[in-house]
Amino acid sequence: MTSPAPVEPQALEAYRLNARSWLADSAPPPLSQDYRLRTEVLREWHSTLYRSGWVGIDWPSEHGGQGLSLEHALIFIEESARAGAPQPFGAIGLHVVGPTLLRYGTRQQLERFVEPLLSGAEIWCQGFSEPDAGSDLASLRTRAAVENDGFVLTGQKIWTSWADDADWCAVLARTDPDRPKHKGISYLLVDMHAPGVTVRPITQITGDAEFCEVFFEDVRVPRSNLLGPLHGGWELAMHTLGHERSGYALRRRAELEVSYRNLLESVRREDSDSDVAAAIGAAYITLSGLSALSRRAVRRARDGEIPSPWDSVDKLALAKGEQHLSGTALDLLGAHRAAPLTRGTSLDGEQIVKDYLHGRAASVYGGSEQIQLTIVAERLLGLPRAR
Repeated sequence: MTSPAPVEPQALEAYRLNARSWLADSAPPPLSQDYRLRTEVLREWHSTLYRSGWVGIDWPSEHGGQGLSLEHALIFIEESARAGAPQPFGAIGLHVVGPTLLRYGTRQQLERFVEPLLSGAEIWCQGFSEPDAGSDLASLRTRAAVENDGFVLTGQKIWTSWADDADWCAVLARTDPDRPKHKGISYLLVDMHAPGVTVRPITQITGDAEFCEVFFEDVRVPRSNLLGPLHGGWELAMHTLGHERSGYALRRRAELEVSYRNLLESVRREDSDSDVAAAIGAAYITLSGLSALSRRAVRRARDGEIPSPWDSVDKLALAKGEQHLSGTALDLLGAHRAAPLTRGTSLDGEQIVKDYLHGRAASVYGGSEQIQLTIVAERLLGLPRAR
């Protein structure tokens, strides 16, 4: 999905001010820690965004989007982070599955799935990883037996975000076990309410349970829900993962920038020593690097260069940056600085700890650090494959 040509800076600034004003009036209050209450608010927030024209900002207008540039979409991401507004509840559909659906979907599939995806009426999840196929995704074992009228799906997926609230799942399944492992995979659109689908939430170290296990036991999938060519799902999977990594990087960088500003505001009010100043300076350098990578990612997306090996560079940098910034915040929160640092500011000590714990996984989810380094070595640096 390519984006229109660059827009005049004055027009982008006007769009930013409009988004900032709307968010100031419309953003929901801080989310409840109760999972179900939070989910209800997020569903309503998605609906509000859709009705107000803030969903599908860079999607083509002929498919229900706003037809604007990726720069416009990035502005709304940045302003949402600044306002403390959550992302749409259907973010996986919008930013991960949706672009692949737009590129590879048939006319009938676009007519069936795009509007409810955009509006949030139907929520999507992504069924890729398995207990024995995470970083080595092509080793997946979930099977889809091919029948005349469709497929019979059997297997297990894991680390599936928001699966317990999802209506549909983009599933990678092996449809020809006799082909090489990258060649016999198909990309299926699976109804999460179909008989034979079981979802079990996984409680994380942070106490949240956004990840799930999903079990498919003889789930029937109609042939019309095959996205792209039969046995040709690997190309689609790479397209989806490219958008997952680039989209997450853009959003998370904006959130980290807000966290940094809040941290800077707090330490400025205290008698900070040279160690604190050095830590804040190092965090600023990290954030500046992430911002530069974000601008380059926008240019790549505008030129239709997603997926790209450079997505792995962005993913590696973001993981290191997130861990550095969350670690810096935790260090400054600790010991005798804990109470003064958070008093009378927008900082939340509990959230700082959760961000730190969440950041430990940043080098694993979305493709492990080792896999991303291998991609960079082989596809960007031209180094020989490891044996």
